[in-house]
Amino acid sequence: MRTKQQRLCNRILVAAMLVLSLFFLFPVIWMLANSFKPDGAITADMNSIAAFIPPLPGRGFFANYTAILTSTGFVRYMANTLFYAAVLILLGIVVNGLAGYALAKIPFPFREQWLLVIMMLLIVPTETVITIHFLIIAKAGLLNTVVGYILPMIVNPFNIFLFRQVFVNLPDDVYEAAQLDYCGPVKYFFTMVLPMSKTVVATVSVFTFLNVWNDYLWPSLVFTSSDLLTAQIGLNSITSNDNTTMGQTLAVITLVTIPVIIIYSLFSRQIVEGVTSTGSKEG
Repeated sequence: MRTKQQRLCNRILVAAMLVLSLFFLFPVIWMLANSFKPDGAITADMNSIAAFIPPLPGRGFFANYTAILTSTGFVRYMANTLFYAAVLILLGIVVNGLAGYALAKIPFPFREQWLLVIMMLLIVPTETVITIHFLIIAKAGLLNTVVGYILPMIVNPFNIFLFRQVFVNLPDDVYEAAQLDYCGPVKYFFTMVLPMSKTVVATVSVFTFLNVWNDYLWPSLVFTSSDLLTAQIGLNSITSNDNTTMGQTLAVITLVTIPVIIIYSLFSRQIVEGVTSTGSKEG
């Protein structure tokens, strides 16, 4: 049983954390509130508490959002990014999951050495890897194509490591029982392993979505056609346009930020559980 002193300390700690979180949320609150205002109101409210208060709903309340969604290609950019993310989540779970399962449960020559190589890839600078990817995609004639964008992003050493750390703790007797029903390794992986590892699957899915949604460098190298651009590239092109107002800039930044906040809010528990599970004792 907790004492009254412990409960009081916990309440004080929670209150302090809530107050502290507000300081980190101030930029987001300011951005959201001013995304509904015209430029004149944003400038007038800049040095007052009104900068954190949205205007009353009325005519022109969504004017900035309407202008962004109807006068630019941002809807297409967001749809492209969601499509790329969905494809990469599906392929990433299959490819990285199979690799992690092989490293965890299937004995083959130099298995530990391959695991060491994969872990060493985690410390390789991103710029180095992207340069190599770009040269290969360019030589293959896949620049400005969806395949050229997706192909180098399927394999992820960190995701392989996450899968491997979770799969290594799965009981072997389940697979032995499945073999009695003529269940091979591949069928066992899809019908038994993945359903038993929902936490790491959710974690990898969220990480993949966030990587695709926030990525700017790789799509800016691969894509030149406006029909294939991602949300971050679209954000840059819209905000760098001289005709874009400050309110419209804040509106498009809000539109880019909202999906990330929603995804993390829905799956924050799975992310924490998936990452912490990688440090569990190996079986």
